[in-house]
Amino acid sequence: MKFRLTLILSLIVVIASCKSTPAEIPLGTWNYDLIVNGVKAGKASVTSEKNNNTYITTSEMSLKVGPIENKSIQVVKESADFKPVSLDVTNTIYDSSTNKKQEIKKSATFNGQKVTLTTGEYKSEFTIDKPFVLEGNFFFSELIKNKFKEGTVVKAYIYEPTVEIEEPILVIVEVQGYKDIDINGKTKKLLLLKQKVEKLKSLDVYINEEGVTEKVVIKMLNNIFELVKAD
Repeated sequence: MKFRLTLILSLIVVIASCKSTPAEIPLGTWNYDLIVNGVKAGKASVTSEKNNNTYITTSEMSLKVGPIENKSIQVVKESADFKPVSLDVTNTIYDSSTNKKQEIKKSATFNGQKVTLTTGEYKSEFTIDKPFVLEGNFFFSELIKNKFKEGTVVKAYIYEPTVEIEEPILVIVEVQGYKDIDINGKTKKLLLLKQKVEKLKSLDVYINEEGVTEKVVIKMLNNIFELVKAD
């Protein structure tokens, strides 16, 4: 399962029935449980920081199904105005039944719309013919401009080399209002963002009053994947 965990979008703060919106992109570290069909199967974490006008987002995820364990580490760097700087992805697959380990690394650097992609010892250069971003900070910024109004739709292309090497993928985010959602046995009123990823899947993203993702639900074929914020 390929999932861009770092699409963290923030939301409306609910205080005594008075709604206000966050004014900046949330920074910090958040931990999540990864649940597959109701059973905990892994974990994930996201760290978002800003250094010298560069946003740096580091995400880690591990998933174990039977003897196969998959670990992914991803580091994304974007400028303060969401221009791509670099993207590094390391995927490690370990099979405990055979004691075999496979590691795949991809890294990309950007100069405008020109991309230099390195996979192992192979390097390629190409130009993408449309504007694109690397992760969710652009969406957050646009939602702030629209005050997270229900029905707001934000569209952008995201570059994701583990899915398409030379073409960005269209992502659409729609604000669908507040829902009462169970999180670790507690009912919370969260804002639902419906996220559609071109040719792949749709995600339900629930975000809290602190501007942090509380829960993500992904339905794929006969499986339900959930990311739930750990206490």
